Amino acid sequence: MKKNRKDLGTVFIIVILLLMALSIITLASLSSPRSLSDSNGKNALHFVNLQGMWFGLGIIVFFGVSKIDYRKYRKKWFSNGLYSIGAILLSAVLVIGQSVNGAKRWFQLGPIRVQPSEFAKIFLILALAGCIDRISKSSKKKYRNKIKLKKMRDISLLKGVGLYTGLYLILILFEKSFSSMFQILILGFVLLFVSGFNLGWFSVITGVGFFGAFDVAIQAGYRSKRIQDFIANITLKSEPPYQTKQSLIAIGSGKFLGRGYGGSIQKYYFLPEIHTDYIFSGYSEEMGFIGVLLLIALYLALVIVIIITIGKARDFFAKYILTGILVMISTQIIGNIGVVSGLVPSTGIPLPLMSYGGSTTIALMISLGIVYNIIKSIYEQEEETIEEFEYEM
Repeated sequence: MKKNRKDLGTVFIIVILLLMALSIITLASLSSPRSLSDSNGKNALHFVNLQGMWFGLGIIVFFGVSKIDYRKYRKKWFSNGLYSIGAILLSAVLVIGQSVNGAKRWFQLGPIRVQPSEFAKIFLILALAGCIDRISKSSKKKYRNKIKLKKMRDISLLKGVGLYTGLYLILILFEKSFSSMFQILILGFVLLFVSGFNLGWFSVITGVGFFGAFDVAIQAGYRSKRIQDFIANITLKSEPPYQTKQSLIAIGSGKFLGRGYGGSIQKYYFLPEIHTDYIFSGYSEEMGFIGVLLLIALYLALVIVIIITIGKARDFFAKYILTGILVMISTQIIGNIGVVSGLVPSTGIPLPLMSYGGSTTIALMISLGIVYNIIKSIYEQEEETIEEFEYEM
């Protein structure tokens, strides 16, 4: 009985490990030319070794975070403390961060780059979940009239969610990271929606918010150029940008069965960043449609486990956290595949547990560790309920 109830957590861990294994196998092929170049021809597995290190650290972080009772994040000082750390890091990177192509998004710590915006997303999710949970409970205590309760609760939710989300949006805007800014915006809107916020107000605010984000995007020269190139491409007025074109060539040349493992042509410097943001393209080229189906099936399994956990959770605070993490992971998967397929404007979005990168890997494993803790908590609650029922019988 207990074993059957723990299957959800087991499936969750197996899917994570399978994605990690698939990433290492894929990187061993796609990153080899770049690895040889960066190591002066000495090590074809340079990026594989580094990613293996990040995965090893990520697994330790995953199980470490899974030991922390998620209910501790409910405490205002805890979630707000993490949020404040995120705000400090996002501010500091603008001052002392490394500038790459005119954007300051990373701290350079020796050979390691740390991108604070990846961790800020998790801190925001916890802060918003705590904010919504506190407002919902305090409003019920303050107001007895249902109409007034609803109105005052909506006003408080709008203020709270708006302030938490707005500060991070402004800081990330200065980093010139449109993909992270877009994710932060979606997180804020989705959590506001699931909080039970007035649908009429929500529709208006969503429209204004996304119109504002688009306006900001086209104001910046490099983003405006990408959007113009995207529009010209989908309207067939011009060819797609070089990187998008090479990505589509890679995906298309994979056909049904792919070129075979190690058979990628695009990895020989035709497609830049094939081991990071464009790993899906290189994977598709070698593994074909069948390989893509396998990868998407693994992502679907990961997402479905989180959705099932949301359904099983009795605690609304847990539901808010899980929803935020689901949105964070889903937007990265859909966004990355959309970019490499030419369906959305080009922007840097890593493919979860596949793309090479330390910050995105560790940040993701922290969020998955929180999910696993909630899964374990649900099982413990179910077991306690069953034991109480059996005792009464």
